[in-house]
Amino acid sequence: MVDIATLLLPGMTLNATIFPSTGLPSVEADFTGLRVSPNGDLPPGVPDGMALYAEKLDRLVESHPVWRSASRRILIGHSFGGMLGLSWLLRHGCRGLAAIDGMVLVATAAGPMLDSARLRLAKFGSLEWRVGVKRPMRVWNTPVVTRAVKRLMCRGGLDSRQVDFSRLRNPSDAALGRAGWRNTDWRAMRTFRIAMQGFDVRDRLAGIPISTIVLHGTEDSVLPVEVGKRLADALPHAELRIVAGAGHGLPVTHGGEVLAAVRTLRRRMEVG
Repeated sequence: MVDIATLLLPGMTLNATIFPSTGLPSVEADFTGLRVSPNGDLPPGVPDGMALYAEKLDRLVESHPVWRSASRRILIGHSFGGMLGLSWLLRHGCRGLAAIDGMVLVATAAGPMLDSARLRLAKFGSLEWRVGVKRPMRVWNTPVVTRAVKRLMCRGGLDSRQVDFSRLRNPSDAALGRAGWRNTDWRAMRTFRIAMQGFDVRDRLAGIPISTIVLHGTEDSVLPVEVGKRLADALPHAELRIVAGAGHGLPVTHGGEVLAAVRTLRRRMEVG
């Protein structure tokens, strides 16, 4: 019997090495090598990409003795991983193996993802210059462009190799993004993006009655702080923690904030 287990859901193109060690038994999800079709398109008859990932997450936790035997469970999701966590919980009504006792959501949006994401190109004091990704994504996510960028990031090759993100010398958002391309199969990259296109659970968040801590950095170059604020406001038992100076890669650069959130949830479990 495991007392407390954690489910680690890293962001798109990343793996569990972005998270600090909690010292707790963990189940680590990694879909960066997922090949669902020759070009990464959704298979025929699978209209909902996020459901595809939720089904694979089902199989992961169902087969993992740590998760099955845990008396209490904490979900830690970053970016796409946080979105997947929300979809997965709603899919099961927070019951069965999706019954968790606490949740840490880092740099996460409730949707619509491609509208929420606004890349920061420059900042001058309190002023930011951001651009939306929805329209450019139609071009960026074509097979030919995705393969071309993959070759550019991997010195002409299409092969991927696992990256230990905790060992990056300068884990800026840009550096994490480049390392993520090296870490991810180009077909998996396309599937991630396709899954995000229809993601929007904003009107269902009231159905997640779980103690949650939302972490969002003031320097997030992908999702503005307002996205985290809206997420925390919509969840019925959420606390928002704005982390000064943190970017989208908050779990790597400010891992202490993630650990502090986990400690808070553990204390709440003990009191409850």
